[in-house]
Amino acid sequence: MDIKKASYLAVQNVLKEGLTDIFDHPFELSLLKNKLFQKKIAENVSKCINGNSLESLEIMPIDHVLLPKGGPFDFRRCALMHPLDTIKYLALALVFADQLETIRPNKSRKIVFSYRFKPQKGYIFDQKYNITSFKKYVSEKIKQKGVKALVVCDIANFYDRLNLHRLESILLSHGFEKAKVKQLNELLLFWANRDSYSLPVGSNASRIFAEASLLEVDNYLLSIGVKFSRFVDDYRLFAPNVHTAHYWLTQLIERLWLEGLTINQRKTEIKDVSDKATSKSITAKPATDTEQSKTQKSIKETSGPEPQFRLMAGYGGIIPTRFRTPSAKEIEKLKDSDPQGLFEDIKKKKLIEPEEITAFTKSIIGSKKFTLFAYLPELADLFPQFTPYIVDVLIKYRENIPVSDKTNIQELFSQRLSKSVYLPEYITIAIVRLLGCQDFQNKTVLLDFFRELKRNAGAYIGRSVLTSLEDLVSRSEIIEIRRYFSRADSWEKRQIVKIINKHLSEDEKRPFLKNIKSQESSDMFLVEYLNPTKLKKKK
Repeated sequence: MDIKKASYLAVQNVLKEGLTDIFDHPFELSLLKNKLFQKKIAENVSKCINGNSLESLEIMPIDHVLLPKGGPFDFRRCALMHPLDTIKYLALALVFADQLETIRPNKSRKIVFSYRFKPQKGYIFDQKYNITSFKKYVSEKIKQKGVKALVVCDIANFYDRLNLHRLESILLSHGFEKAKVKQLNELLLFWANRDSYSLPVGSNASRIFAEASLLEVDNYLLSIGVKFSRFVDDYRLFAPNVHTAHYWLTQLIERLWLEGLTINQRKTEIKDVSDKATSKSITAKPATDTEQSKTQKSIKETSGPEPQFRLMAGYGGIIPTRFRTPSAKEIEKLKDSDPQGLFEDIKKKKLIEPEEITAFTKSIIGSKKFTLFAYLPELADLFPQFTPYIVDVLIKYRENIPVSDKTNIQELFSQRLSKSVYLPEYITIAIVRLLGCQDFQNKTVLLDFFRELKRNAGAYIGRSVLTSLEDLVSRSEIIEIRRYFSRADSWEKRQIVKIINKHLSEDEKRPFLKNIKSQESSDMFLVEYLNPTKLKKKK
């Protein structure tokens, strides 16, 4: 795809799907609704990529936020990159995307179900190929007569362990332009601090390159006759017998090793599917499969305004960071459930299973015993990784919670933020989100927390607190926050400018904002917020 077209498509995709599926849309993306600004961004991105160097890209370093993944001690290192950098990275990926799609196994063969390139109306992937269609195909395939054994496995720490030099070699071997491949490699090495490993987690650009990194593995499996399907790093091998299943699995392991990758042994198994009515697992330790879609997007279910920095991880794993509202069918099944009994059972245990917390939460909703939401902070103490999930539930169902319970919940979480103890960033952000939300607001605690915030506290905490304070602060507090501007990072600077511009009078804000336009002229989104792009009048 030519660079100009890729740049415009990148802008449209970010406007449609956001920067990442980890964080909700920041206010900066609303600026892209201005078609003139879209054009300005696309032209800037084209110019940067055309420079064919890391320097010409003018990219900033990225930060990371740890989010719960598959267990109490399992986390995913998610990338936090700025809006313009996200668009540049995606545009560079789109330059490769159409040609990459032509050398992947054809979609009609139903082998690779992940991120098939098909741009349409701002989306870049074929909506028919996703985790749901993958699971459906697997369930149909194992019913076929010739399939007696099913291998279930995935790649361990796929994005983190992906070797950037091998990705570079794969792209060069398929005839991609050397200058662009080198530019991409320099960018990824810059973001990886020259460690030679890892793609930034959370962006569509990384999804395109992750698929490219497995091209040779897919081709090898096909060349030796392996019957398989794949969604990202999840493989399913459909073997005629157990012996062949073991052989094919060994071949996959050896081929992944050549790419510097390994399988996740904890989640690998061979299943006996010879009995089409009931399938038995041959291995002693079954893998855990999440029902949460790896491509699940945000569903706006909250009434009224809410902060815009919501954690959005939807990568799978058994510890969700957001709450999916039960369907009408699920609620009907749960109407006679006993959430009080479930809670008492949970309290008796020394170790809690994640499924017990989600079951308890859904049971409250199904039985409409909303006073039991008051127990959720206690569960957040017992299983801290569930804090974002619990906060999401409380916000979505705040109108059903009695006022006295909401007050107690607010006080409990306020105390956690006020204590001088370390909290992981994702937990801090979740609590900040709650205390900035209608019905749970606590400006005093948020403001005190902001005043004491250390620069190394986390990549996105400062921005999160400022977003929660946006509509709560008084003039004198805004003046105080304004003094922080010179020490703030770019995310924080844009939010501070938004607060000042929104609340201070013209005469009071004009001198400060005039200086900001000069000092931060390289930040296209900040400048656009202060001075929206307009058609120039003809002389």
